[in-house]
Amino acid sequence: MNEIEHISVDYIYDVNSSTFDTRVINKSHQTPVLVDFWAAWCGPCQTLMPLLRKIAEQYQGAFILAKVNTDLEKEIATQYQIRSLPTVALFKNGQIVNQFVGAQPESAIKKMLSSHVRSESDIELERAVTLLNVGDNHKAVNNLRAAIDKYPHDDQLRLKLAEVLLEDKAPDQANLILSKVSRETKDNDVYEKLQIRIEFQQKDDPSLTLDDMVKQVQSNPGDIAARDKLAIRYVLSGAWEQAMEEYLEIVKRDRAYMNDAGRKSLLKIFNLLGGSGEMVNRYRALLAQILN
Repeated sequence: MNEIEHISVDYIYDVNSSTFDTRVINKSHQTPVLVDFWAAWCGPCQTLMPLLRKIAEQYQGAFILAKVNTDLEKEIATQYQIRSLPTVALFKNGQIVNQFVGAQPESAIKKMLSSHVRSESDIELERAVTLLNVGDNHKAVNNLRAAIDKYPHDDQLRLKLAEVLLEDKAPDQANLILSKVSRETKDNDVYEKLQIRIEFQQKDDPSLTLDDMVKQVQSNPGDIAARDKLAIRYVLSGAWEQAMEEYLEIVKRDRAYMNDAGRKSLLKIFNLLGGSGEMVNRYRALLAQILN
């Protein structure tokens, strides 16, 4: 028998025509129930099933994962007009409130759940955000570390902890935290922006003040390394236009510097700023003029 047909966890179980009303419809008035309509011959079902189980285990009972073998339970499949497999439907208060068809990535599934399900780790994250809003970064960091120990599969906790560590000027610690996220999370835009911020912080020279850096560039405009340090400090202080002006100047003066670092750094700033908008578009055009 297929392993997925035998599930003993309280919040993951099989249902059939005799238990569907009790374990899905009635139960959904208390706890959201995610119903996976599957079949043994369905390849995408086999791919999706362990991912759904992983997510259910991460949420630790914040929702129920109920599985319906449509080969055995044709009546249920017909009642809910299941035409393609896998189909996954979220029941709440006896009704389907959302659903998807076909294998989906973890991020898409969690996004669907987020409107209807609050996990314990979500609550921990909200507590940390509350602490940050009142300026208690130290306690927020401690709480996030404890939450990660308790919910090791929740990368949102790691992303938030890395963000706070960057605010506290601890890029190496932030980098260590991010090294433990899943491969899928590494494709996330938030992860990419955090990595860019880490890179800029790690390159900063804390022995120099901003005034020192400005004076160095003014006294020797051709010192590309000094100009790079100044641009980095501008980035870290949120002086975006000044940073981009310095990087444009680096591109003009020496494209070969640090393997085209001026252009690459500009692209990273564009990413940090969301990739579009008046300022980003203006500096994209200025960069294009220089390159062409």
